[in-house]
Amino acid sequence: LSKGGFDGSESNFTAAHLRIATKAPADDQKWSFALNNFLLSAGAEGPIGKRLSYIVSARISPLSWEYRTIRKMLPGTLGGLDNFSASVGDVYAKLRWETGPKSTLEFSALGSLDRYAFDMPDASHEVMGWHNMLGMVRFVREGERTRLELTASANRYGSNQVQDKLYRQTQQRLSLRSSLMEFALRAGLHHRFGRLTLDEGIHLRFARFAPGQVGEDTRLTPTLLASVWLQAGYTIPEHLEIKASVRGNYYRNYQLLPEERGPRPYRESGEHKDPEVSVSARWDITRFLALEATYDQLVQYYHTLEGLPVGWSLDMIVPTGERVHPEKSRQANAGLFLHTGAHSLSVGGFYKWMENLIYYRYSQALFSGALSSWERDVELGNGRSYGLEALYEFQNGDWYARASYTLSKTTREAFPSFYDGAPFHARFDRRHMLNATFQWRGLSATVILQSGHWENGAAETYVMPYIGGTSWIADYYSGVNNYQMPTVFRLDLGWQKSFRTGRVEHLVNVGVCNVTNHFNPFMLYFDTRTESWKEIALLPILPNFSWRISV
Repeated sequence: LSKGGFDGSESNFTAAHLRIATKAPADDQKWSFALNNFLLSAGAEGPIGKRLSYIVSARISPLSWEYRTIRKMLPGTLGGLDNFSASVGDVYAKLRWETGPKSTLEFSALGSLDRYAFDMPDASHEVMGWHNMLGMVRFVREGERTRLELTASANRYGSNQVQDKLYRQTQQRLSLRSSLMEFALRAGLHHRFGRLTLDEGIHLRFARFAPGQVGEDTRLTPTLLASVWLQAGYTIPEHLEIKASVRGNYYRNYQLLPEERGPRPYRESGEHKDPEVSVSARWDITRFLALEATYDQLVQYYHTLEGLPVGWSLDMIVPTGERVHPEKSRQANAGLFLHTGAHSLSVGGFYKWMENLIYYRYSQALFSGALSSWERDVELGNGRSYGLEALYEFQNGDWYARASYTLSKTTREAFPSFYDGAPFHARFDRRHMLNATFQWRGLSATVILQSGHWENGAAETYVMPYIGGTSWIADYYSGVNNYQMPTVFRLDLGWQKSFRTGRVEHLVNVGVCNVTNHFNPFMLYFDTRTESWKEIALLPILPNFSWRISV
């Protein structure tokens, strides 16, 4: 998890993120098989001749079958969803070619699908789904003091949301799609000079957005983003680590104009040149005590559209354009790390200021053709986030314990149409978050306790247009942050056992997820039968079983 002091090669984001790297294939043939409540998976890896090696894996979810089985055996324990189905799975493959003693060429591909369909208690039918396809070619050459890395990739992401509702004796079908296609080229050099390291590189991205597609109404928006970076680091082993990077970005948006004719059907719709800075330092005061601090000034050109109604995990990604400016942030982290014997403790604080956040004003037009021109109806505002974080770990023989706690506050402000620019809670704002795990000789218990997030609960009656030229009357939201969801509580219990039979290694986990059957509501929805807002919880209690075989 990267929270601050980001590498120069990382750009176009303003948030903490997981830094993911795929492994190299094993030197000998290996295979594995795993089964649990949520995924059935299989994989293999190993060499093909002297210079080639591979990794392949696939996963598919048995959640639909499991949900229907438990619902028949224990009716009333799984909430109010009917005809639940989940199409969830992914496929990954990598081919690695050692082109020389110190150079490799890799080809990798990933495809994933997450699609859920269910009937709500008011007999409405809901479908939501996301899909992603990624292909990548990567060349790496290691020198005595220099490392060269070249990467080319293509990525396609899409989301789809559908509602079929019977509202006041009229059947309505509401549909919304969003997609992003990105092609990228990246080149980077890493140099080592004793305790000093230097990095430089360039990253080119061409993306085509299609946000807010209602029916067949599609508005394409191509963009170009070029970034260059320079980074320096200095290390005194076991005493001091310092790293600083600067990045320069050039961004251009092209708006598609179908009415134009000729060889250039695009016009420039926004051009930006923005610098970025990241700095980090860690000082090991003693073998047991260390201090760490980071500071970042970041710029982001892809946005997730906020202000859309609750109950819809749209993840609608939209680009910087003529009316939408790049999102900018300034953030700082500082922490203290203590390690002594079986105990480890880290305590730190963070502060983050964000500018040019975008908010969609008119959720009433969500399912009309007006959303295809979403940029006209967004407002720019600011955000603030600050808090304290603590992590404690204990390990001694058969005992292991881990507890993390976050006290934080995240707000939005300066949006003219919302509270006259006054601050309000970000939808995901949670004041308290506690996660604790305890293990002893294969037995484990996990506790999760979180403040409920904020929803838009006040109702208002208005006319909602939809494709076809007609309209219907709906009770929906009149404001933001009118209702805080209840506290989330979960207790999981489990038992783990590993053993071998010949060359085969087995790992078995048995347990219960959400032992107390606490109904943790995850969204509000509008019940068209009672014309009122209700909470809904998904999968409150489930047995947990997994069995992994590897050779």
